[in-house]
Amino acid sequence: MTPASPPRRIETENLVLRAWRASDAPLLRHAIDSSLDHLRAWMPWAMNEPASLEDTFARLAGYAAKFDAGEDFVYGIFNRDETSVLGGTGLHPRIAADGLEIGYWIRADQVRRGFAVEAARALTEAGLAVPDVVRIQIHCDPANVVSRRIPERLGYRLIEHRSDDTIDPRGLPRDTVVYERRDPPDGSLTKA
Repeated sequence: MTPASPPRRIETENLVLRAWRASDAPLLRHAIDSSLDHLRAWMPWAMNEPASLEDTFARLAGYAAKFDAGEDFVYGIFNRDETSVLGGTGLHPRIAADGLEIGYWIRADQVRRGFAVEAARALTEAGLAVPDVVRIQIHCDPANVVSRRIPERLGYRLIEHRSDDTIDPRGLPRDTVVYERRDPPDGSLTKA
């Protein structure tokens, strides 16, 4: 882990967010396979699912290698005893040298329980604690009202609405809304 990396493991009241291990592949397969219709509505990567268990092992090994190299920080969202994958998230260095982008998904049978808010809050705090990181962004489809509520609840500010800047899971042009949170002067985040 480089000095400018977020922690590999973050514990919250209800969740464990940690860097993926290849051995998590069976749990991840179950979470994705049980949620395909839900995920395909919003996540372009879900259009390539279901993948084989072997491909999932390889994908998770790749995530772990990138985390170790300080290139990208992809986490599993687990229940507290780590027996179930509730979703996935990450801190992605794709917006600028001084910022990170959070992405997230929650499995279909676990939505609307506050897990995405809890995970995004924890990652926002972890990301802003990384040296030289002063802003965190969340990008989402403007039609995904549930996803949009997450940055709004955490005090993020809507800074941009991009027209036809990406492709939706069906391959059609899609808008993106961009929310941003800067390092708060008092060091605390909204606890909504």
